[in-house]
Amino acid sequence: MITFRSHERIDIPYRVKWLNNKNVNIFAVENPELKTTVAEQENWFNNYEEKLKLRQKKFFTILDDDKPIGFVGLSNIDLDKKEAGVFIMIGEDEYRGKGIGKQTLDFLLLYASKELGLNALTLEVNKQNEPAIHLYQSRGFKQTGDLGKELAMRLLW
Repeated sequence: MITFRSHERIDIPYRVKWLNNKNVNIFAVENPELKTTVAEQENWFNNYEEKLKLRQKKFFTILDDDKPIGFVGLSNIDLDKKEAGVFIMIGEDEYRGKGIGKQTLDFLLLYASKELGLNALTLEVNKQNEPAIHLYQSRGFKQTGDLGKELAMRLLW
């Protein structure tokens, strides 16, 4: 059963594993050849905790029962403008293509609207990541720009 919990410091080793997995990061990071480290992710987490306190970021770990399989988050949360950016990473290879992205996006949409009162989400997606583009379009995201390797998309409700 897929569930979600707040992203925690104990998730750092998973972040390193997933961000260094070419099957995952090929669409998610600027340069997939660069490898992240535990120290870099600890620094990221320190920054994340500050942004969390300011209500500018909120990340969740995606779980299959108790097994972490990815993470999802809202970045650049602007409560005045009622919008945020979206990020989803299914980190474990065997879990992609199983509908977990849909469940995850639906969870995030509900959280963003009900818990934060947001009415707009934005994202950037690699043009070659056709499954993700299809997912976002199926949930109402519209293309708002072409950024070269990526498409900018937005959802209003």
